[in-house]
Amino acid sequence: MEALTISVLEEAMKLFSEKIARKLAEGKRITDTEVIILLLDQMNKRMDIMNESLNKRIDDTNRRIDDTNKRIDELRESMNERIAEIHKRIDDTNERINGLRDDMNRRIDELRGEVNRKVDELRGDMNRRIDELREDLRLLHQEVSSIKSDVINLLKEKIGRS
Repeated sequence: MEALTISVLEEAMKLFSEKIARKLAEGKRITDTEVIILLLDQMNKRMDIMNESLNKRIDDTNRRIDDTNKRIDELRESMNERIAEIHKRIDDTNERINGLRDDMNRRIDELRGEVNRKVDELRGDMNRRIDELREDLRLLHQEVSSIKSDVINLLKEKIGRS
């Protein structure tokens, strides 16, 4: 309703201004009211021009804002892609680390088993050698005892003969 009223008033002002302009062109004198109406019409035209200029600038600003928003969205999308790529690389690296850890644990277990076997083998060899040394010592003790007995018997015989 308001737009219709303004449109009707503008049209009326335009028609009245044209009538005043014809009057001036004919060289007739215009009244103070007609001068004010002409000034109002000029002001209205200038306001329309300023309005168009402002609308154009607003449209340009909106277009630039839209372009900026589009660039921001593109940057956000690019950043999200890069973050996803980094997360994938981190996951891949974690998988490699887990695989290496598993391999290392397996190798440690293998080495532990091998070391335990060697220790058991060396322990068995050492125990066998200790047993052999004990046996050798026992035999040596018997031999020394036998020699001692023989020496005592020989000394008794020699004493008994003398």
